[in-house]
Amino acid sequence: MASWNLPEDVVTEILLLLPVKSLLRCKSVCKSWYTLITKPSFTTAHLNCNAALKRNDCILIKRFLQESNKSVLSILSNEISSDDQVPSTEIIIPHSNHFLQMLGPSNGIACLTDHCDIILCNPSIRDFKVLPAPSFNYPQGLYSSTIGAGFGFDPLSNEYKVIRIAELHEDDESWGYKFHSVKVEIYNLSTNCWREIDAVVPFVWFFPCSELLFNGHFHWWADDDDHGGESMLSFHITTEVFQQIGLPEICAFPDGNERAFLILNESIALLLFNSSEQTSFDIWLMTEYGVAESWTKEFTIGPLVQVERPVLFWKHQLLLEKANGQLVSYDLKSQGLKEYQVYGAQKSFRALVYSESLVPIK
Repeated sequence: MASWNLPEDVVTEILLLLPVKSLLRCKSVCKSWYTLITKPSFTTAHLNCNAALKRNDCILIKRFLQESNKSVLSILSNEISSDDQVPSTEIIIPHSNHFLQMLGPSNGIACLTDHCDIILCNPSIRDFKVLPAPSFNYPQGLYSSTIGAGFGFDPLSNEYKVIRIAELHEDDESWGYKFHSVKVEIYNLSTNCWREIDAVVPFVWFFPCSELLFNGHFHWWADDDDHGGESMLSFHITTEVFQQIGLPEICAFPDGNERAFLILNESIALLLFNSSEQTSFDIWLMTEYGVAESWTKEFTIGPLVQVERPVLFWKHQLLLEKANGQLVSYDLKSQGLKEYQVYGAQKSFRALVYSESLVPIK
């Protein structure tokens, strides 16, 4: 740096404007650049710079490839067009299977889980961590299985947390499976340990797009034990308090419809649809966060031929998965449908609006 007659603070300001991929290359330029870019203070400053510049300009896509029997991550940046291909660099996910959920993201870190293994990853820097399994001692004869998972960042304690909602059940010789209760466990990345919290929560449902991080809360589709029917269960990442939020009265499970929680226009959107040869999507918005009475039906998309399920709202498009495992998009303005040369196993697509970061998982 000295040979170029540039002060270190000027070099720092220049590097902060670069994307992660360029910074990873810059680490190899010289020792002083490597030292600068790997400093925690630089990582934080770059994260803040991304937030100030609103660099949420990527889509992180997870899909399962049947030919290689592996789940992969791909990052699509900027506006996607019908000519775009998934990048040739596909990040293979360890311990993956067809039904892997993708949660988050927070500061470039996402959480992947098939409700057996739980993995934290920053795909920008190819960093993965398989979390240790909870080691709680349950009463004799009871077994634990994950029915819901969540992930988020607590800015107050500077802590990344994974939430696990576990169902306790017993294997009865005469009746077989027998439900017992629901427990909540939280993993703290800083301690690499799980802890159990005292909370009474309803049964949550594990479906694609039934789990969502929004507004400092994680959300699940859940039973409504007080009023019958369904609800949205929210968990505040900082206070660790649960709250049930009512859904529109039209939701009366089982009604033949599938559900999906997505984010549209900085609000939680509920999509009701019934996968068939021609699928229509009713879009409801919670216009005031946490207020059940604010659910409003905004519009209906479709019917669309051979479109099976929603994946993500991205700017003015709704990304969708076709019955053959192809990614398509519906333009909310032109109401046109575009196909992409992006394929995965049926019902394996997950996607998040994503901002790349240098944040390591440690």
